[in-house]
Amino acid sequence: MSETNASDPASPEAYSFRQKLAHWGVVVLVAAQYLVFDSIGRDFGRGMKTGEWVYSPAATGHILFGFAILALMVWRLKLRRDEGVPALPAAEPGWAATLARLTHGAFYLMLLAMPLVGAAAWYLQSGSAAEMHEAAANLLMALIAVHVGAVAVHQFRWKSSILSRMM
Repeated sequence: MSETNASDPASPEAYSFRQKLAHWGVVVLVAAQYLVFDSIGRDFGRGMKTGEWVYSPAATGHILFGFAILALMVWRLKLRRDEGVPALPAAEPGWAATLARLTHGAFYLMLLAMPLVGAAAWYLQSGSAAEMHEAAANLLMALIAVHVGAVAVHQFRWKSSILSRMM
């Protein structure tokens, strides 16, 4: 999952249309999970207390969007393998390249694992899986902040064209 070296002549100049579609699709679905379907936690808590597991619109949407995120992430991995990724900017400091690799790896890990852990929490009625899912959601928010911050540094401080590769 590491980015290609800047000297790799086989690296594409930008992400493919399909890679962009998968990326922005995940962005929209993750945003919806937080902004629209976050109340699944109340449904989960109620289910744990009463033993009645109700599929409210929020719970159903959260579950469906979670599986959609998982499917898009599997597709992203396939696209990454088949189409490659653009090289990291040649002028990027070594520490930033390392942070980029770690952050992207963490995104893939989190966005593949979270739907599975969330499904385990809901379908196995596991409080510990729910706690792991919630902790992962908080970590995901931190990763998103690092990612957006890095894009801003590239765009405005280092004046690289990194943002245009995903637009």
